[in-house]
Amino acid sequence: MSKFEVLVVLPPTPPERYREELAARLAPYRIELEVPEYRDHAAERPQDEGWVRGMQERGVLPDRDGLGWAEVAESVNRRLGYLPGDPNHVYVDEAGRGYFLSTRNPRGEWDYYSLHQQDGPYLLHLPEAAGDPRLLVHDDYEPDPERDRLHGLPHRCDGGPRGLLDFEALREAHARSVGRRHDEWVASGGPQPYRPFPFTPDRAQNLALARAAALPGYALLRTDGSWSDIRRRGDSTAYWQETNDHLDALDPDAVVLAVSCHS
Repeated sequence: MSKFEVLVVLPPTPPERYREELAARLAPYRIELEVPEYRDHAAERPQDEGWVRGMQERGVLPDRDGLGWAEVAESVNRRLGYLPGDPNHVYVDEAGRGYFLSTRNPRGEWDYYSLHQQDGPYLLHLPEAAGDPRLLVHDDYEPDPERDRLHGLPHRCDGGPRGLLDFEALREAHARSVGRRHDEWVASGGPQPYRPFPFTPDRAQNLALARAAALPGYALLRTDGSWSDIRRRGDSTAYWQETNDHLDALDPDAVVLAVSCHS
């Protein structure tokens, strides 16, 4: 079990629809989402499926060739009492193939999520955007200062139109924080810090990494529905670069929401 941050990009969307649109975008990646599961060869012919032959041997289905999936589904469900929602209920898709529903979603990434970040707001907005109703602002934060990476900073939020968000201020704030940690590490002679990335003796390199890592989070969900993350990319610096480039190039009216996910 783990918690991670995802930046979800929406097309221009009014704030009253943020949650509805977010739910629709994240839905395909719910771990327990029921998805079609084709057995054996995902065959077009029922007689090519081993479990169909087993049903014929048990007398549930006629022992003859030429069975269609509609006949198989109707007979199996009726004779064995498999109602919709039962894991053994047989369905038929639009192409006429039989399938079961499975909660083993191969695209699954999360089991629950929240727009309220446990460790404090994730983004910064432009000072002149303060009070804009299009910004997602939570006023009831009481995060642990040790875990709140933007502790003490004004203009905090969890999302809004790209044109109202201040990505550069966020990167600078993250770099200042990492710079302080680097200096404390060098002065103390203690163990090498790790979070948010493995520190190196090169202060300038650490500041560059801090700027690169400040915004992307663990994963990015684009408006086209595609999901990318550090694990899939296999290279954190490459993922940071690609994600920063994508976010910086967004239309000012595109909405970016910071979402805390759990898996």
